[in-house]
Amino acid sequence: MKVSVLQENLTQAVTRTSRVISTKPPLPILSTILLLATKDGLLLTASTLETTESVSVGAKIDREGGLCVPAKVFSELVSSLPQDTVFLEEKEGSLRISCGGIRASIAGVAAGEFPPLNKNEGKKETSLDKDAFVSVLSLVLFAASTDEGRPLLTGVKIVQKQEGALFAATDGYRLSVYRSGLALPASTDVVIPGRALGEILRVCQEEKEVKKVVISDAGEGQLVARVGDTTIVTRRIEGEYPNFEKIIPAKHTTVATIDVQQFTRAVKSASIFARDSANIVRLHVGKNSLTISANAPQVGENTVELDAKTEGEEGDIAFNSRFLAELLSNFPGEEVVFEMTGSLNPGAFRSPKDSSFLHIIMPVRVSAEG
Repeated sequence: MKVSVLQENLTQAVTRTSRVISTKPPLPILSTILLLATKDGLLLTASTLETTESVSVGAKIDREGGLCVPAKVFSELVSSLPQDTVFLEEKEGSLRISCGGIRASIAGVAAGEFPPLNKNEGKKETSLDKDAFVSVLSLVLFAASTDEGRPLLTGVKIVQKQEGALFAATDGYRLSVYRSGLALPASTDVVIPGRALGEILRVCQEEKEVKKVVISDAGEGQLVARVGDTTIVTRRIEGEYPNFEKIIPAKHTTVATIDVQQFTRAVKSASIFARDSANIVRLHVGKNSLTISANAPQVGENTVELDAKTEGEEGDIAFNSRFLAELLSNFPGEEVVFEMTGSLNPGAFRSPKDSSFLHIIMPVRVSAEG
């Protein structure tokens, strides 16, 4: 392998592929990046076995070939190089790097040691509007679990229904559902790892000029997403996703419409005092008001009263402040509609301007005194 490539293009590709690599990979080879030079250009690939990301970089190929190099060392070195042409050459199992006056050599591993790449680019390709896809993922992805002990909940459920594609994510304490107008293949009914979708989301946000995301089925339980010059292949999560529809409240007795910015500030303020009391914040819906409060015996207490448009009964409920903060930081629009039925039933959050979105948070049971 003998290649010349612009430093800024190489840096972007190395940075992007490095994000996929696990901090504790099960195999040493999974801590490397595969460099593959072909007549089509230079391809950088990293993998966790579950998810593989490849970035194609325009380069001058003088000799084809491949080599695996340690991701951390290679990434740090490439980012330290001047913005000039980088020359890469594989010699006797090492990667020789030169740029400007800098010369370096990194011990590599034979390309054949890297997990086999998926040769199937995918069947039944579906092209989606990138901005719409980003919007949907931003509204559901944060609710997925990060607990690997419950793998199904670390994914996002995606189902194509007659009225459009439904996206749902839950960690058992909260639920985000978005019924989008995106058109996926009619047979779509999958659970996709949240980490992989998070990386797809980041790539979409970085690729400002790209207008479409191409999704396809690669067979063998694998899904392919292509955004510009980046391809992400991930395995579906097998199993029966929880029936989240049954926890969605069918009715409510209390409704409050609140300004999102004011609500966000109030929750942020209350969360300072909630840290030492299991992150619990209390909400009281009164007549045309919403009061957010928190107290910790060793710290103090905090109360913020907001103007709100209210209907129905007055009510009290308690939530984990982190769940409220993450919802509000991702919420679409300037107002949020909060619905509740007593202190022990799930609270529902909706957008008055977008009925496609629904977020549920399970309440925290608290004593009358605490």
